[in-house]
Amino acid sequence: MRIDEWMQALLPLQVWNNMGNFSSSSTDSPDGKSFRLFGYPLAHSASPAFHNEIFKAMGTDKHYSIYSTSKVIPGMLDEIRSDNLGGAAVTMPLKSAIIPYLDGISPESQATGAVNTLVKVPSPSENGTCSIIGTNTDILGVKNALLKYLRQQHPDVLISNSSRYPENLGGAGVVFGGGATTRSAVYALHTIGLHPIYLVNRDVDEVAQVRANFPDLVKAGSLVHLTSPTLVEELLAQPTSPKVLMIVGAIPAIAPKTKEERMVYTTASHILTIPYEPLVVPEGSVDSLPIPMKRLFLEMAYKPRLTPMLQVATAHGWEPIVGTEAMLEQGYAQQRMWIRGDPSMATGSDPTILGEEVEKRAADLIAGLGDIVVKEAEIDRAASIDAAPIPKLN
Repeated sequence: MRIDEWMQALLPLQVWNNMGNFSSSSTDSPDGKSFRLFGYPLAHSASPAFHNEIFKAMGTDKHYSIYSTSKVIPGMLDEIRSDNLGGAAVTMPLKSAIIPYLDGISPESQATGAVNTLVKVPSPSENGTCSIIGTNTDILGVKNALLKYLRQQHPDVLISNSSRYPENLGGAGVVFGGGATTRSAVYALHTIGLHPIYLVNRDVDEVAQVRANFPDLVKAGSLVHLTSPTLVEELLAQPTSPKVLMIVGAIPAIAPKTKEERMVYTTASHILTIPYEPLVVPEGSVDSLPIPMKRLFLEMAYKPRLTPMLQVATAHGWEPIVGTEAMLEQGYAQQRMWIRGDPSMATGSDPTILGEEVEKRAADLIAGLGDIVVKEAEIDRAASIDAAPIPKLN
């Protein structure tokens, strides 16, 4: 069964319906002191250094460490259900595979078919139990990084986390890539109010999967696959074409080699060279985002920090946003949710929970942290173990 098929059957029973019960002022956070990153490979990850710096800055004895596994195995589930676990992060290849084992998922994870954060949510009955809820802070990594740079371009404009462009603006977004990161980026650009959103990818099947996750956007004329400069010229370079305001890059940071890979760069470059004439927000638009003075290009990859695609975008006059910015924002969101025991996007976007000083310490650490050199072979705990059986729904 394809992922979109079993997700369609599963998710109506799994979506967490109690999101409205939580408040960002809640202090009922779980007591667990251990935090994990599940996935494989992980030895290269900067997440442990990042999260442990935050725990240290907050004066706690909590600790974040990796659990290398390519499958959802019984030992991993034991850790998730342990009273000692305060929260967890999930990365590839488990972002979709983990979903059937959870007590619920957020609407954002339902829409994207991906979970990267596990939050222990205290039971409303106050009996000491917690539900394990999966959510997707990659969305906030994209959205909040873009809003940060938009605020820098417009320091005199009050931009809230709920601000968005009006529907009739004609401001478009583009995502380069496929998979879970692309779905998160599409969702983030949609919440900002960009429409249509276009996709650039060498893999037709990956594009089809992204489109399958967002049928309403497809019906509205969004998620068009740009496969060539000719199509870019036809759809984006005409006087009446939508104006691309933001792009998210979500492809591997390696130089293109095959014809298909080179065509992705050729198509992307054609988009990047379209002349920019800033749009005008219609009068009467309430709480609307300001138009970028320089169009924004967020690169999700950050090894190296200056990827080939980011170099191309910068050369064509786009505002470059390195991938560590999205990494920081999604990490802050995880910490905020763990502290509050609340997987909502509102809590994940609340900067008062950690505070400016704590966040700056973590940002300074990442800014000075080079690529992590893996000196020993990483062992996959699931190498000779079958995945845990998927629980049957009641």
